[in-house]
Amino acid sequence: MTKTRGEPFVKEREATARAASRPGDPTGVPNLDRVLGGGLPRGALVLVVGAPGSGKTTLALQMAFATARAGRRVLILTALSEPTNKLIAHLRAFTFFDEDLLGDAIQVLSLQQFLPQGLASTADEVQAEVRRTQAGLVIIDGFRGMRSAEGDPQRAREFLYEIGTALGARGATTVITSEAAPRDAALFPEATTADVLVGVHYGLADLRQQRYLEAIKVRGAAPQPGLHAMALAADGVTVYPRLEARVTEGAGGEEESDGDLTGAAAGRDARTVQEHQLTERVPFALPEFDALLGGGLTRETSTLVLGNPGAGKTLLALHWALAGIEAGDSVVYLGFRENRRQLLLLADTFALGPRLRAALQADGGLTLLRLPPVELDADVVGDRLLAALEQTGARRLVIDSVAELERTAALGNPGRVGDYLAALVEALRARRLTTLALKETPALITTDLGVASDTLSVLAESIVVLQHVTYGDRLHRMLSVPKMRFSAHDLRLREFTITAPTGIHVRAPGESEAGVLAGIARQQGGPAAAGEDVDRTWPRKGP
Repeated sequence: MTKTRGEPFVKEREATARAASRPGDPTGVPNLDRVLGGGLPRGALVLVVGAPGSGKTTLALQMAFATARAGRRVLILTALSEPTNKLIAHLRAFTFFDEDLLGDAIQVLSLQQFLPQGLASTADEVQAEVRRTQAGLVIIDGFRGMRSAEGDPQRAREFLYEIGTALGARGATTVITSEAAPRDAALFPEATTADVLVGVHYGLADLRQQRYLEAIKVRGAAPQPGLHAMALAADGVTVYPRLEARVTEGAGGEEESDGDLTGAAAGRDARTVQEHQLTERVPFALPEFDALLGGGLTRETSTLVLGNPGAGKTLLALHWALAGIEAGDSVVYLGFRENRRQLLLLADTFALGPRLRAALQADGGLTLLRLPPVELDADVVGDRLLAALEQTGARRLVIDSVAELERTAALGNPGRVGDYLAALVEALRARRLTTLALKETPALITTDLGVASDTLSVLAESIVVLQHVTYGDRLHRMLSVPKMRFSAHDLRLREFTITAPTGIHVRAPGESEAGVLAGIARQQGGPAAAGEDVDRTWPRKGP
């Protein structure tokens, strides 16, 4: 029977409405459900498109094994991509593969014998196999070869429409992989028939391979926009949602937005600002330094520690982390340079070793998340960090150093750094973390105590500066707190020392040599020691 021009589109809309009303099925691919806005709508037609080697087939077959483990039957149909025996042989390399599921819960067949009869006949054969196997998930791998079988793009579109409508009516979800550029205009006629269109981007950035996944279209859902990092390893595909999209999803999503709070929540948040943030302190257990801070850092804020190489940033962070453990706060230490052994060697030098070893025990309260700074992906870092925070319930976070995050976020898109860091700060605030982020300043020794005006220093509520400063014929270690929101604080310079076994000792004004603090302050154009007037506009700009 010949169909009128309007009939397919009416049925297509009806099928789409049915699919949207059905529950979403988990894909079994880590984080993919989140990117899609809630899994795959049951009965949907899904197109997965990308370049050769991008991971399309692995992604689809990982879904197949997850579906079979969940108790639904799966039918895998290969077209002109690769023979079924090679497909199975390649799958054995992945940990998600389960030989026991083949031949029963998962059926693997080739469509090659049907293709010479045309796409219409092939569509009939596919439907017959689905009825025979009672499959709830159907995967057709290698649609590009089928698409060119008859040389008519319209026939390919009709094939997708027939398959999508017929199998969707049975409640079967259909996943079709095809070799194509995800946003190639030549794909548009076929893409209109799909309920879900997933693009897998694959290419080189200098010497480095990069894979990204994009939920281009998901009917009846709100997918996370943009490109999301994708890794292909022995355990299959893992998707790492873009941090900016995670923070903004659903007008806040998992992250609570202070501006959206109403009623009791708004009152509770107001009390947090008026009472909690201004009174509850997160100290370093370094008396003179905590006094500069009015008792310690304010709870649930971010602090940037700037310092020369060797100024003591990491040692200061260890003092703060161990003080947190002893105060009952669990701590996550995100490190890129020093590994566990190196941190312990540093701690042993200053008699902090036993405390650090105890904290690193399984129940010690300190989690070291160390990521080697080699070919990092910003969204992989973000995902692993947020997962560690969720698992540990941490209240304090150390980032050593944030320069690695800036460098990683800038790869391929230097303009992304500001958005990425802003999203990170939002995510940490939403989890009510108190964060200490370290960053190295370039000069080893200076006579000018400059404060960075980069993105992170603007986003951080507080800034602490550690510096090697020359004065007279000597080198001095100086500490200052030029910025601290939500709290009064002391703007005057303090000298500090690093000695064994004490570690960091911040000197009281009377402990420094006469005239040193005042002389360095005058040299830098700011307030000096106790007893002198404090200029709260310090550090001054210009001469």
